[in-house]
Parts: sequence; structure tokens; C-alpha cells
Amino acid sequence: MDKKNIKLEKLINSFDIAIKNKELKKAKLYFEKIINIKKDIAGVYYNLGRLEIILENYKDSIRLFQKTLEINPNLPTALVNLGLAYSKSGNDKLAIDNYIQAINLDPKNYIAHFNLGSLYKKKADLKNSEKYLNNSIKINPRILPAYNNLFELYDKSNQLDKLDALIKKIQTNFEESSITDFYTGILKYKKKNYFDVIDIFERIKIDHKDLKRLTVKNEILAKSYDFTGNYKKAYIFFEHANDNIHKIYNNKFNKNIYLNFIKKRYEYFSDDNLKNWKSINYTTKINDPIFLIGFPRSGTTLLDTILRSHPSIEVLEEEPIIDEVINNLEKIIKNDFSKLENLDENLFNQIRKIYFEKRNQYINYNKNKIFIDKLPLNIVNVGEIARFFPNAKFILALRNPFDSVLSCFMQSFSLNHAMSNFLNIDDTAKLYDNVMSLWLSYSQNLSIKSHVVKYENVVKNFDKTIYDLINFLELEWSDDVKNFNKTARKRGIVNTPSYDQVNIPLYTKSINRWKNYENNFSNVKHILNKWVKKFNYS
Repeated sequence: MDKKNIKLEKLINSFDIAIKNKELKKAKLYFEKIINIKKDIAGVYYNLGRLEIILENYKDSIRLFQKTLEINPNLPTALVNLGLAYSKSGNDKLAIDNYIQAINLDPKNYIAHFNLGSLYKKKADLKNSEKYLNNSIKINPRILPAYNNLFELYDKSNQLDKLDALIKKIQTNFEESSITDFYTGILKYKKKNYFDVIDIFERIKIDHKDLKRLTVKNEILAKSYDFTGNYKKAYIFFEHANDNIHKIYNNKFNKNIYLNFIKKRYEYFSDDNLKNWKSINYTTKINDPIFLIGFPRSGTTLLDTILRSHPSIEVLEEEPIIDEVINNLEKIIKNDFSKLENLDENLFNQIRKIYFEKRNQYINYNKNKIFIDKLPLNIVNVGEIARFFPNAKFILALRNPFDSVLSCFMQSFSLNHAMSNFLNIDDTAKLYDNVMSLWLSYSQNLSIKSHVVKYENVVKNFDKTIYDLINFLELEWSDDVKNFNKTARKRGIVNTPSYDQVNIPLYTKSINRWKNYENNFSNVKHILNKWVKKFNYS
């Protein structure tokens, strides 16, 4: 071996060690030295690309995998990783294209099938998600994440028969009791066999590092104890579940960032600034949206399901369109809300255009229907919404403040800055106070068209409550709204925490549920009582 090849081999060895240790700077240094000697080593580009993915540098990883494929176009693993990088960076279309190319090259590539099935699951494409996840299991019967995703898919689409079949498949392919019992316990929970659930999950041993499964275990144990009346134990396991979530995200999110987000809006939209707003004269063939808002766990998903049962209503469920619009707006106004006063007509039209283009990416909007954008925490964005959609209507979902706060605490949310306030009751109550204070400010200082719907009224006096809502929307009554359970069953995947509740008849057991945990509200009772009085819940 000549000196050049010896040097190259040593550099590649050092590069591989740096990759293994996730030392990006060292890896890049050796990478540059390697390609100065030989530029067409596909594995070098590939391995550096994989490290960039791990470090969430997706733009760089895409470039490296593209180079890998220039050198070796028939490398399925590079296509799979390129697809993953595109998916992580938000380009689902190119991700799908690359996964399919990988499968065409290597039909037995179970990771390509798994990634594609998982991506379709994220997009709520039930049929394709099921197809590719099952393909991955056929190729590799012990790919546990595929079972996880399939289980969640059937769970969130309320397909108990398929859950039964999946359990049998898991029992066939896994001998480990910790795995088979885990899924059996979840299925028992779905079937409301709560004492069986407690028996199974109390004995399951899960590695303390497996935080996601620990979270599921603790949350289901908590809810099972709640349903069986052992509220003290239930509360303990809800705390355990939330502790697990906190560890999963490792302080990635900060509750105070969201509180500050609210504070800035309160400071601007609660004073005389609004009097200086320049009116905008505009004409458009596109009607302003209707926004379904409220504090989380206040009945928005129930209202969503009822409303989409009406033949003249189309609902978009919990897509962050307004967040994307506001992100674009923030780049322009840079938190200087005074720029909204003398609003440039071009900016006005630009922001509206962004919104409607984003909307059309999510749904094939039928112009003959009215459009409802349902995202509970859009309640904090009402100020910006009212500025750019002056004819927008708002449906405010309300629920007893104590019940809303408790339900948020009980739910294992995927965290962001907002949801990081839900890890304990005290923080949740304080967020509720901030959110509803902001809403009160909006409703007092902005000329907005709003209609309040109380969850309790929907449950106890459905016909009148929904009739008033339909009337607010200026639509004719349709008896279809009474059959919202049928609509729920046709929805496929429901991407909200209420997915297991929307297809069952209305029930009252969630009303005043908080009283079972009254002792846990001692620090914040005074905060919530203010809103109990304000919203006439006393």
C-alpha cells in the first residue's frame, strides 16, 4: 500500500471514530482532508450526513446525502436518510419521493417502509400508513417501533378489532412479557377493564431510560385509578407521567417564553393603541375564516366533531396556520405592535395570502362551505387575527375552569413552550389566568364577533346550545349535527387528546371532576374562583 492510501486509511479511521463519538468539528476536519485526497468516497459523505441528522442540521445533511447519491445513485440507505432529512425539515413530498425510490431499489428495506408509514401516519393518511407499517413488520417481525405506530394508529382511529389482531401478532413475535403485557394493558384500558389494567401495569417493569413507555404506563395507571375512584393514587401517577415528559424534553422548552408571548399582547391590545388603528379598505372573494378557540381541554374537539357534521361546514383540525402567519409577521414587525396601527395595504394582503395558501395545503377547500379553523390556543392570537381578518367570527369553547385545568394536567401533551405549563396544576392555573385575561382584553377592546359555547351546556342541553351556535354562523339547522358520533367514526385518525371520546355518546362524568382532586388546588383556588364567577359557574 502506497503512502497516499495509508494516509487515506488513517484519516477514514479517525473520521469514523469522530462520527461514532458525535464529534462534529473533528469529523468535518477529517472529512475535508479525506476529500482533498479522494472526492468520490460515498461512505464518507453518507456518514457525515447521518451525523448532521442526529445533530438536527438537516440542510447540511440533505446536501451530503445528495452528494452521496451523485457518487452512488443506487444506494437505498442514502435515499432513506435523505427522505428522513427532508421529513425533519418539513418537506414531506420530497421525503415520500425518496422513501419510494428506496423501496423500488430495495423492496426489503424495512426502514424505508417504516419511515414512509410513520410519515403517512403524521399526515393522518390511515390507509397508506397502515400499508407501509405492516410491510415493515412483514419484512422484520421484531421492529417494535412499527408496532408502536400501528397501535397508536388503530388507537387514535378507535379500531378495537384491529388492536385485538395486532396484540396477537405482538404475542407471536415477542416473548418478552414486558412488551406483550404492555400492549395488552393498553387494550384492556381501551375496553374499560380498569382493574385488569391496574393489575397488569403495576407489575410491568420498564427500563427507567425508556421514558416514552414509562409515560404511557403512568398515564394509563393514573386514569385507571381515577376511573376506579382511587384519586390519591391517580394523582401520584399523573405526576409521575408529567415528570417523565419533563425528562423526555430535557428542558428544551420554557414555560416563561409563552407567558411572555401573552404578556406582550396584553400590554399592547389592552390599552388605547387600538384607537389609532388605520382602517383597511379591502375587497376579496375569499370569506374570512371562523376560529374555534378556547383553553385546551374545554370541549373544542367535541364542537369540532359536531360542526363538521353539518353539510355546510368544513373544519380544519389543529394545524398551526396562524402560527406560521405570525412567524412571517414577526419578521416584519419584530414585536413592535405599533406597526399594526398604520397597516400597509400590501402587508395586509400579503399576510392574508399566506394564510389562505397554507390552508389550501392542508385541505381541498370547498368554496360552497364555511371554513372553521380549530386550534384552541389561537385564543392568544386574536389580536393579530382581528387585524388581518376583520370580519372573522370566533367561537369560544368554555368549560368549568377547574375542570379545564385538571384535564390539562391529566393529559400527557407533546411539549412546546405553551404545553410546558401543563406539568403541574399550579402552573396550568396561572396560564389559564393569563390566557383568559388576554381574551377578556381582546373582547373588550376589539370589535370582534364571538359566541360562547359552554361544554356543560352541550352535554346537558344539546339541541338549544347547538341551535344557537348554528344560528350564530348564519346557517340553516341540520339534523346531521345530532349524529356527530357517525362523523367521528368516519374521521379516521383524530389528532387531539380527545380522540377516544369523540365517537361515544355525550356523558356527564367529566363535569365537576375536579372536586375529586380539590385538595390539590389549594394554592390556586383563588385564581380560578375569579373565573368561575366571571363565567357564571358558581
